[in-house]
Amino acid sequence: MLLLKRLIAMPRNFWFILLVALLAQLTLIWFGTASGDPFGDVRYIYDAWISNMRLGSYLLGLTDPWVYPYPAQIPLWLADFASPNDYLSGWYLVVVNTNMLLIAYLLGWGKKMDRAKAVWFFIGCVFLIGPVAIARLEVFSVALTLMAAVSFYENKESRSIQLFNLATWIKVSPFASLVTVFIVTDKKKKFVINIAIATAVIVGIGLIFGRAENLFSFVGMQSGRGIQVESSIAVIWLIALLIGIPGIKTYYDNEIVTFQISGFGVTEVASVMTIIQFLALGITIWLGFRAKVNGADRNTLFAWLMLTATLDLLVFNKVGSPQYQLWVVGAAFFGVLAAIPKWKMVSVITLVTSALSWLIFPVFYGSLLDGAPLGVGLLILRNLGIIAILVYANLQLIKLGNRPKVLAGSSKT
Repeated sequence: MLLLKRLIAMPRNFWFILLVALLAQLTLIWFGTASGDPFGDVRYIYDAWISNMRLGSYLLGLTDPWVYPYPAQIPLWLADFASPNDYLSGWYLVVVNTNMLLIAYLLGWGKKMDRAKAVWFFIGCVFLIGPVAIARLEVFSVALTLMAAVSFYENKESRSIQLFNLATWIKVSPFASLVTVFIVTDKKKKFVINIAIATAVIVGIGLIFGRAENLFSFVGMQSGRGIQVESSIAVIWLIALLIGIPGIKTYYDNEIVTFQISGFGVTEVASVMTIIQFLALGITIWLGFRAKVNGADRNTLFAWLMLTATLDLLVFNKVGSPQYQLWVVGAAFFGVLAAIPKWKMVSVITLVTSALSWLIFPVFYGSLLDGAPLGVGLLILRNLGIIAILVYANLQLIKLGNRPKVLAGSSKT
């Protein structure tokens, strides 16, 4: 009875937002089953991984090598538990409920309705990205990232660090957020202790059930990848394919389970992209420390630094799957939440690139793989939009470092 009274007492706007979020996800499921196969990874790969592990009595990332860290298994097993006889239905149940619980958490279970604008932004982006936004493991890493961002906003840094760390053990993008917290926080010793404890627990569990070489096998498997079709750098070869330069083609890599580019210089460029990626991240880290020393506002620095670092990992990545647009959304969310000045352009471009992502995959994906003008043109527009956000974020980060340091006790005129 008490629970019912509490539910009734929650703001109507809270329930309205949850209803729209539910309808949005159900619509994406309908679109995903009606055209193309954006849930193909779930249907054919995730399901096969779980079935093979059950039949073979092994655990990917623990007893055997895997392309992801072993904690990424957790949502896969949850989907199987939710519906043992129909894995895809189980996936729908887990993903939809994860997003619903996330939204309720972001709104403080109805007590933080001032965050509604940021939540609407998240719901809008997820819907615009299309069915793939609820069809990949990024659902769970982004959910943890947003929870961590809210925790940081609430000055609960320890919780924020733990959540960002766990998210990083599912997908790599939240690593940028961990770096951001380290730079922004004044409690760096506490940060190191939190990371050490959390990582020790995850690694310790891994070593109990598996072997060290498998625990970190995802590092080698990811570093050996070629250039994925949707990545920013792949546009060079797609344009060459478009104008008819011989020797360039797209192909499906069965080991990595994705489409990649082959042609002149691909191997050489792919081999240095990780180095370039971390050089870019290194510059961002320097800019972040520079702004921190100059006394930049905590939330403002966190927002621009998290966005820049995340996009460093995306733009200079040889991988660029359609669901990676969720990385951009996760990084842009905090700026909307904290009402950071000059953030409107980031929000608008994020919404536009989200919509382009749905057009690219699955609507015109065949056109892209064929090197046709429409598919390639859409990808170029989407990638240019993301690059524009990165450039803009860098400029804002530089400005934060250029501002004169505000000395304690100084008066304002």
